[in-house]
Amino acid sequence: MSKRVIIYLGLFLLAQGAFSQNRLGSLLADAEELVQDWRYEEAEGLIREIESLADQEKNSIVKFQAYSYLAKHYFYLGDYKDGYNRAKEARELGIKGDKDFEEFYSRLGYLAELFSSAKEETSVHFRIRWVNPKDRVLVEPGLEVLEKAYQVLSRDFNFYPAGEKILVEIYPGVSELGVAVGLEEQMLRDSGTIAVCKYRRIMMVSPRALAFGYDYLTTLSHELVHFFIYARNGDTVALWLHEGLAKYMETAYLGKTGELGLISQSFLVSAIKNNELITFEQMSPTFAKFKTPKQGQLAFAEVCTMVGYIRERCGEDSWIEILDLSRQKKSDKLVVEEVCGESFSALWEGWKSWVLSKNWKELPGAMVLKMEFKEQSGEVKEDEVLESGKAGEYARLGDLLRDRGEYQASAVEYKKALSYDPYHPKLLNKLGLALLLSGDYKSSIETFSKLIKFHPTYSTGFVNLGLAYLGAGKEEEAIGAFERALELNPFNPTSYQKLIEIYFKNGEKGSAEKMKERLEIIKG
Repeated sequence: MSKRVIIYLGLFLLAQGAFSQNRLGSLLADAEELVQDWRYEEAEGLIREIESLADQEKNSIVKFQAYSYLAKHYFYLGDYKDGYNRAKEARELGIKGDKDFEEFYSRLGYLAELFSSAKEETSVHFRIRWVNPKDRVLVEPGLEVLEKAYQVLSRDFNFYPAGEKILVEIYPGVSELGVAVGLEEQMLRDSGTIAVCKYRRIMMVSPRALAFGYDYLTTLSHELVHFFIYARNGDTVALWLHEGLAKYMETAYLGKTGELGLISQSFLVSAIKNNELITFEQMSPTFAKFKTPKQGQLAFAEVCTMVGYIRERCGEDSWIEILDLSRQKKSDKLVVEEVCGESFSALWEGWKSWVLSKNWKELPGAMVLKMEFKEQSGEVKEDEVLESGKAGEYARLGDLLRDRGEYQASAVEYKKALSYDPYHPKLLNKLGLALLLSGDYKSSIETFSKLIKFHPTYSTGFVNLGLAYLGAGKEEEAIGAFERALELNPFNPTSYQKLIEIYFKNGEKGSAEKMKERLEIIKG
């Protein structure tokens, strides 16, 4: 039973003398327990009676607690206005609420104002809402991917979430998301957290709020996996398994699972060899508390591969057995041991050997593509490289030469910089651009291809790769690059403009008009 429920019980005991005989108090305790277990649709069945009894209740303490719960009920539904009004009614009773209630009241007021003029669109299983008109461009692709992921996950989990359409909210920035989930903004920035599944909904930051966007479609699918786990199991699944399954299955709608990028592979192999793994205990209570994106990327690599290892070692359906046993609220390690038939420590050692047997390459100097939380104008701007030492010196010299139109000479300096920092995405981008501007399309394509190989979510790399392909006369390849760029950053006009030109030239008027429509949306 949660601490909040215990407080409720105590207050009702004081107010009524015999809590067990109080119908309203009993309903509130039952509803709270159901919500804690993510059984929202069952809790909703109690709401009408709770509302009726609350309005009739004479005892101010009981009435306060009832209205407080009703405020949370509407919050869970995403109805911030009614939730705020119920919380306001509770405060007007003159009962001093605790700090948590006052913070919740403030959050409700903030969210009610934020979403007061929000737009919403629905599909078969989802309703997606957004605040900024430009974020309308995310809706059609987002709903399409969510529906595809829903079908695959329903099949794999053999489960269909009950209740209302699943709510998806697009937040203008990371500060707004922080308020919604009750976490500090700086914590989200440090860890690179841009989406959360909580409170019966999926909440994500618009790619518009980041300098180069991010893979928001895969992110939506990732959070939907979390939603399925919560809806199926309540809050009984250990964090490492929750995140491991979400990472492992986030691309299942594309027909692939458990894939890791080259840099994640490198981090994991290095951590195993140097005894620098993050323990499952250190991952709790949330990945959002990691201090750096690298820690988060390593943690995801660990749990994703652990899920892959368990499925291979313990049986393809072992994860379903683990989820089923987890409902009994047993220790996660005991559950895994029961399903796999060996100790968790033996599985841990076997997993490490299994990872190393893949012969993944360590990449000295590999770095995480850090999310840059800032509003962007939409135009692709030259990205600075804030590097110290020799890499920074050569990069700055390359910039000077490039600005003078000496592109081949600048390319030489960028190559020198890369000899010190070979996987830096912005250095690779600078080199590719210099080669592109010099007319060396072949070398430019090779450079941008290397960039996206190691940093497959760097949207600018795909935009510039598309330009390089166009320069080389490879139109089909250019289309693929521009389309991928838009999946990562649908707020960069360059990809739209180039695709419109290509589609019109090829007589594909429908595709061109679709790109024009989306371009108009982001121009506002």
